[in-house]
Amino acid sequence: MKETILIIEDEEDILALLSSLLESEGYTIITATNGLKGLQEFQAHKPGLILSDVRMPVMDGIEVLKKVKTRETDTEVIILTGHSDEATAIDCLRLGAYDYFRKPLEDIDVLLTAVSRVFEKRNLEQKNRSLVRQLAELSTKDPLTGLYNYRHLQTCLDEEIDRSRRYGHSFFILMIDADHFKNINDAHGHLFGDYVLKKLGQLISTELRSTDRLFRYGGEEFLVIMNELSKTEVVNAVNRQLAFIRNHTFIYEGQKAKATVSMGGAFFPEDADDKVSLIQAADQALYRAKEAGRDRFECCFNLPDLPSEPKLETPIMEKVDSHR
Repeated sequence: MKETILIIEDEEDILALLSSLLESEGYTIITATNGLKGLQEFQAHKPGLILSDVRMPVMDGIEVLKKVKTRETDTEVIILTGHSDEATAIDCLRLGAYDYFRKPLEDIDVLLTAVSRVFEKRNLEQKNRSLVRQLAELSTKDPLTGLYNYRHLQTCLDEEIDRSRRYGHSFFILMIDADHFKNINDAHGHLFGDYVLKKLGQLISTELRSTDRLFRYGGEEFLVIMNELSKTEVVNAVNRQLAFIRNHTFIYEGQKAKATVSMGGAFFPEDADDKVSLIQAADQALYRAKEAGRDRFECCFNLPDLPSEPKLETPIMEKVDSHR
């Protein structure tokens, strides 16, 4: 894709020269004859570089530079100035201009080199920002499921506990564990097992509110942080999750399986008043759900009876036609 340059210049001969020269170098050129029009073109096209004269009618180049640098943009600015304006050009450098050139433009090759370096610098900075984002994501996301990881969970729990103590509200954590997951791996292999874990994360996410946060806790376990939820709302949400997963058929590479999950949860600060105790309370509730037959939910408060549905003590697994 061609890089875009905006030239703001009120002298027609210089404007024509620069436009022709830079177009021949493969750049897309936009022009304006005063600072106000130049700023409008900048807002409309977001060029990678602005070549701007200093002294112009309506709005001068210094004002253009100031306004561009207040935007969240990586657009660079090169200032064009007469001999008598060199002090002004230096002030422009202090305001964030990339470089300046004196008119008349005697050494075009130097200008072309500066333009080329602007885009090299810009592209390098964009790549660096992308790498920083990727590193940040790697530090907070689980590579298999794409969910937030255990490390980020610890940070979020600390923040949530701080908010809860500061504002006096409660929150709920829900631990979710895939039932008989080893059987799935043994019967179909780890690639199928990885698919089931990834799909489980997607299924759980589908039934969550936009304010809920889902994490891969480790292995075949997940954890959800849920804010501003009553006990009745917890039970309703859990019922939906259990049924949704129970009724789903996992299909991958010509194989299919039915699976269920067990869930356990606890409220902060009602059931525990620190992070370790909160996770322990939810984990103990999850263990009780496993001991009570799986495909169910246990918590630290009394629950109404869950709707009775067929339980799957082991996943139903079978081969299917890979062409279907």
